[in-house]
Amino acid sequence: MRIQKGPGWSRPRAYVAAGLAMFLSFMVGSVVLVWSSGVEAKPLSSGLVARGSVTKTLASNWPSFRGPGGNGVADGTELPDRLDVGDGTNLAWRQEIPGLAHASPIIWEDRVYVTSVVTSGPPQRFIAELPDTPESVAGRWLHRWIVMAIDKHTGDVLWERIAAEGTPRTGRLRKGSFNNSTPATDGQHIVALLGSQGLFCYDVNGNLLWRVDLGVLDAGWFFDPTFQWGMASSPVIHEGKVIVQADVRGGAFIAAFDVANGTELWRTARDEVSSFSTPAIIRTNGVSEVVTNGGRAVRAYGLANGEELWTLRPSSEIAVPTPIFAHGLIFVGSGYLPQQPFYAIRPGGVGDISLPSGQGSSLQVVWTLADAGPLISTPIVVGDYLFIMQRDGTLSCFDAVTGIPIYTERIIGAPELADETSLPRTGESLATYTASPVASNGKLYVVSDLGDIHVIDAGPFLEILGSYSVGEGVFSTPAISDGMFLVRGLDHLFAFSR
Repeated sequence: MRIQKGPGWSRPRAYVAAGLAMFLSFMVGSVVLVWSSGVEAKPLSSGLVARGSVTKTLASNWPSFRGPGGNGVADGTELPDRLDVGDGTNLAWRQEIPGLAHASPIIWEDRVYVTSVVTSGPPQRFIAELPDTPESVAGRWLHRWIVMAIDKHTGDVLWERIAAEGTPRTGRLRKGSFNNSTPATDGQHIVALLGSQGLFCYDVNGNLLWRVDLGVLDAGWFFDPTFQWGMASSPVIHEGKVIVQADVRGGAFIAAFDVANGTELWRTARDEVSSFSTPAIIRTNGVSEVVTNGGRAVRAYGLANGEELWTLRPSSEIAVPTPIFAHGLIFVGSGYLPQQPFYAIRPGGVGDISLPSGQGSSLQVVWTLADAGPLISTPIVVGDYLFIMQRDGTLSCFDAVTGIPIYTERIIGAPELADETSLPRTGESLATYTASPVASNGKLYVVSDLGDIHVIDAGPFLEILGSYSVGEGVFSTPAISDGMFLVRGLDHLFAFSR
């Protein structure tokens, strides 16, 4: 792995020395969507980025994909020591969720909101496949897209609404669903992006406030128009605006809608192929930037008017991970071969900030990793450490400020693979990792496609504190709220509590 550093390169802490010793032997195996509350970054008075600037969030609410700030971290809440469905340890409740969906749960106060899609045809199941198998599945039967509100403490369904009904307007990835996008809420509105069915907004009592038809959103393989994968980017709510990133074939765009009434406020065309990342919103020096990860470039837009602010190339054609913000830096990358770039970027750029050929850094691009971009999971920063999760169960830890690698190890229980053709299959799932990690109080929570939950110390050495199972496949990123850990499986929503 090649590390390239720039202005602001600083000496790591003493306990990171172990990571430096590993550097020469450091290797990355097969390198494999966020809302933001508008985190205010402090101005950089010099070329240095201060340590300890990661925003800490008390996770009473988890209002969007990967929680408040979109960074996946919920400090200040103690989660259960064990997360075991088999013997019921710390299992507060489980609620059956009809249909098939990758959408993650969101939480506001005492309510959990989920979306799904139910078919009138044979039961939908995920089809065993290599994660990047491009073949799509058509929706030949009547489908119902639903929005549900669930009591956070009891698991009881408070209300359920049919948002749309009909035949899907596009196909889906065989490992995907017709509902991949996580909803978002500001406590008054629940906004759900249901792919080509449209953008829907409900109030907390389940009343439909507005709906916007976005047309056919064909997020498919750019090499073959017959391969349709389905939308996966999730909506963002910030400052009264709903932001939608629609990187689709034949008319990619990013747009803002008024959360009160659905009025389109602005729309900016994007020169992009299909990608599946959720935009992140950060605020520096009083200016809000909408940062996007795309298959052709990382871009930022002004929240007020959608004007493109800066562009960074190259990317890796298929972009899934979402940008995150910590230590005054934007972390973003993608891992579709052959290019797997990962960047640490200072916000506030102007124009084309791409690095000249052979140059590894600049004032705007603090450091880069040439081959560490993840394919699916969004990275996470906990304290001083950046963690990148690969789909094969490989976890890499870096010094977040410098980019210096600390360790790369395969999680215990993850399969040893000769190549991707040997991926083990259990039932209708693969022993790989799709969900993005989340964290609380110095612990990482990593969930496999098979439903295994690994609790990992978020420090400079890989230490697995415990491994548990929900007993069914999991493809959705967990949520955290008030000491509760919620994870959505193929058939149920599970809630763990101390």
